[in-house]
Amino acid sequence: MEIIKTENYNTDENCYILVNGKEAVAIDPGYDNADGIVKAAGDAKIKYILLTHCHYDHISAVPELVRITGAKIAATPECAANTADRRINLTEAGLGRAIEIKDAQIISDEDIELCGMKIKVLKTPGHTSCGTCFLIENNLFSGDTLFLRNIGRWDLPTGDEETLKKSIKEVLYSLDEDIRVHPGHGAETTIGYEKKYNFVCRG
Repeated sequence: MEIIKTENYNTDENCYILVNGKEAVAIDPGYDNADGIVKAAGDAKIKYILLTHCHYDHISAVPELVRITGAKIAATPECAANTADRRINLTEAGLGRAIEIKDAQIISDEDIELCGMKIKVLKTPGHTSCGTCFLIENNLFSGDTLFLRNIGRWDLPTGDEETLKKSIKEVLYSLDEDIRVHPGHGAETTIGYEKKYNFVCRG
């Protein structure tokens, strides 16, 4: 598996493209434009869009990316409900236009397989009620749950501080310490590093 990261410099949001042979999965396509994501994928065809949560800066390119590639959207039931609600996904406030994604393919809180890649689905509510992380091999895609020396905010619709900290301590910090963490914003880190040095939530 090859991991390609694109960054939206207006929101500092990371979109990850996971390439396995000639197929790819895009996680949180909030890049400036869908064409840029397709170009970054190179010869690999994006078959699925995987969402860690519902916020505008992580879903802004979803409709256009679906139109260009025909990719299927995959999300937990909670995420599918929130991305379909403009009041919760904050697209009007953040983008100046409403996006309501109502055609997500539902995934459960267990192992799934996309494009030949085995993915463990970890529900981590707190930043939003639909927060989800994805563990693939030794790589955790943490959305806005866990950052380098920080954690997600909890003051937006459906967020909750104690729920977020519980998700991190009980779900993420139970993982192997050498797992690489690829957050929705900012630089890469590891589970072990965050357990020792996270400013807000140490293990």
